[in-house]
Amino acid sequence: MSNQDWNYPVMVNCKRTGKVYTVANTKEALDMLLNAWPVAEGKAFLIALQICADVENGIGQAIDARSSFMAAAVEAGVPLEAPVVQ
Repeated sequence: MSNQDWNYPVMVNCKRTGKVYTVANTKEALDMLLNAWPVAEGKAFLIALQICADVENGIGQAIDARSSFMAAAVEAGVPLEAPVVQ
């Protein structure tokens, strides 16, 4: 498993509770997608699940997991703050 921190964490705002969560690595992103995501459908959501699981299993790059997590957030209307990675 890979628990390498992302260079740039993503701040996720939970609309239900008003809490802000810092997602700093792929493991945290996968956990949030599986256990705290407001929807369990959508193309970006399913892609993020697959990419995050792959990265956790040593396949792929953490930057791809971060990007797919952010795309899933946009798709689900989850407010987030994240620096743009060049």
